[in-house]
Amino acid sequence: MKKILLASIAFAIGSCMSVTFAAGEKTLEQVHGNMWPKSVDGYVTKYQCMKCHGDYEKLGEQTSDLVPNPHKSHMGQVNCEDCHKPNLAKPVLMCNQCHNFTIKKVEPPQSKK
Repeated sequence: MKKILLASIAFAIGSCMSVTFAAGEKTLEQVHGNMWPKSVDGYVTKYQCMKCHGDYEKLGEQTSDLVPNPHKSHMGQVNCEDCHKPNLAKPVLMCNQCHNFTIKKVEPPQSKK
């Protein structure tokens, strides 16, 4: 039974990775290369990410054309790795553990003259 479970997990991981790499997209770990931050316990913290990418206020402004805005959440300033996985090219919304969001890009409102 354990062998079947392990084989299923390995197949699922392999399938996910082949989809990611087949699309020609690099994972976050590949994009960051040697710059990928590591903390003492092996996990990246939001503070390490903020050194280069800015704080949540800045990130919220940069993603203001997304609805819902993933960097303006009722959960506050969660750890970046809750959505941005090092082995994936695209984020996985932690919000969808409770919600069913599809992030959409919207046009910024036109300024009145």
